[in-house]
Amino acid sequence: MELLHLKYFQTIARLESVTQAAEELHVSQPALSKILARLEAELGRRLFDRRSRKLRLNAAGQAFLSHVQHVFQELQEARQAVQSLSDMEDSSVVAASSSSRLLPNLLTSYLRQYPHGRFQLRQITELAAMQKELLMERIDFCLSFQPLRHKEFVNERLAREPILLAVAPEHPMARRESVALEELQEEKFISLTSECGLRELTTVFCEQAGFQPDICFEINSLEVIANLVEAGLGIAFVPAFWREYKQGIGPVQIPIRNPGFHRDVWIFYRKNAPLSLAQQRFLAFVQRYFAGSSVK
Repeated sequence: MELLHLKYFQTIARLESVTQAAEELHVSQPALSKILARLEAELGRRLFDRRSRKLRLNAAGQAFLSHVQHVFQELQEARQAVQSLSDMEDSSVVAASSSSRLLPNLLTSYLRQYPHGRFQLRQITELAAMQKELLMERIDFCLSFQPLRHKEFVNERLAREPILLAVAPEHPMARRESVALEELQEEKFISLTSECGLRELTTVFCEQAGFQPDICFEINSLEVIANLVEAGLGIAFVPAFWREYKQGIGPVQIPIRNPGFHRDVWIFYRKNAPLSLAQQRFLAFVQRYFAGSSVK
């Protein structure tokens, strides 16, 4: 039983005529009649009732046609799957992030879902450098805590990430449901170093609340900061995504009541550049990833 003969059978069933089917398929009528007779002989049943010059599918023919159509549908889906895989393998995605901590789980999830794709992730801390690389088409997407305002770019806010207060389990505030910034004026802070965007942002918020944070330790590692806080050496500001990543580990993390005490996560890319299939999938994946996150 050949696929071509099944295609011939489909055409005869649709036109209800061997003559018309032969014309459409560009084969001789006697040859097509022989193929149909051979197919019926192989199945051991007639597939059509002959009524004058017209053919009508009988019950066996209708059942067989249903399965034949399913076969061709499966073949079409198989072709599409192979083509999609080929597109993924032939096209790479290059993304830049302003922070190595920005996407702790996204890359792993993306590569697990699309293991055959080619992907590069670069860390670029300065917006000006991101802009240059994007304009030079050396990267496809940028992920940052700040938007990149430029007429050539699409800016899309992916999430709004609260900033939390981290304290030791024995700290007097550890059982609180929330705190206000003004309550932290007399506390000792363990902070990221001055070149980190989170440090600059939280300092501005504290100044707006009427005080300068008293920083006793500076270090460029949230993990080390968490260990120092847990040891009772000070308190710290930590981003909410870190809580998701380190759930159940480290110091107690408390929401801060002050409105606006958050940072946004942005993605930007060239406005008029056509996206490959792999790039479209990456963008859609990032959008779904943040839409499903508890960080809003």
